[in-house]
Amino acid sequence: MNSNKLDMKKVIILGGAFVATCIGSGFATGAEFLSFFVTYGIKGALGAIILSFIIYFLFTKELFNKGQELPAEQCTSLFTYYFGKTVGTILDWYCAIFVGGCYLIMLSGAGTTMNQYLGWPVLVGSALMALVSVITVWFGLRKLTDVIGVIGPVIAVFSLMIGIYALCKADFSNTDATLKTLNYGKAAPNWWISGILYPCFAMLTLTPVLPAMGATANNKKTTTGAALFGAILFHLALAVIVFAILGNLDIVGTAQVPNLALSGLMGKVIQGIFVIMILLAIYSTACPMMWGFCGKIAKDEKSRPYRISILALTVVGMICSYLFPLGKLIGFMYSISGYVGAVVSVGMIISNIVRKNKAKAMPAPKAE
Repeated sequence: MNSNKLDMKKVIILGGAFVATCIGSGFATGAEFLSFFVTYGIKGALGAIILSFIIYFLFTKELFNKGQELPAEQCTSLFTYYFGKTVGTILDWYCAIFVGGCYLIMLSGAGTTMNQYLGWPVLVGSALMALVSVITVWFGLRKLTDVIGVIGPVIAVFSLMIGIYALCKADFSNTDATLKTLNYGKAAPNWWISGILYPCFAMLTLTPVLPAMGATANNKKTTTGAALFGAILFHLALAVIVFAILGNLDIVGTAQVPNLALSGLMGKVIQGIFVIMILLAIYSTACPMMWGFCGKIAKDEKSRPYRISILALTVVGMICSYLFPLGKLIGFMYSISGYVGAVVSVGMIISNIVRKNKAKAMPAPKAE
């Protein structure tokens, strides 16, 4: 068997796994797309998607390939590999805090979804999601979230179906004029910065995951192919949702969960099913995020510090749900992490250049 041969089966499997990792509850609700893409209009959204695709492909290729180059123990601490122990530890902690912040967004997302569909106060929906999440994490019910986590691919397909249907009904004749009246928040001052920030905030959570995925391939040609396939697939799906929203702004309006508004085009039954799927997706995302944050505070899940951190994080989440709309939370937290991720990305490039230059400067071993 030729070890340098492109393994198309692995390209599809690995690229598909990458897409499944990227598509979560944020994709299902479509909330993050408003501030990162939709708000910049048709041309701006297209430019931001193309820029996001290029960066997503480059860093996915880099991290997949690191799984080929490095031993497994180094892949679990890539920030230390790139930046050394001190900076690497700081970035590990930042990622843990960012994951905890994403849990706050999940609570707000659940409350906003129930508010939009049932008219309940946002705080009530957030409190219900917080209750089931705390019970799950408090008693260590990981298997429950693993089972519900299987809904990920299903909701991705369902979201795409809604997006494609809405895209067929789209009317772009008044998009720019309507956008001016809606005043969506912006993740960045302009579309090209937003196109950079979107993949960079995701990079912080993907860095610990992608090398292990890349290590399962047989060579770098396959990991590069998988990175390209995964990035194309993810951004095609993203583009469908973004342009479905842009073409149906009269229906989406000021809704914080645009995909839920679009699902109404397919009838009340489909919309009801989609609400349940969104809430399950949020739940299956919220619990691992709480585990990730609290596990950084204390390893023992039955210890007092661990359980105090569960309650403290949830209280902060409830306060944020009460004080800030979902769009503002996403715009603030994801934008900040996007800037951090951009700096980290530049640091990774510099680290690679320094390593290569040092390797070239080293004298070749003498022949015996």
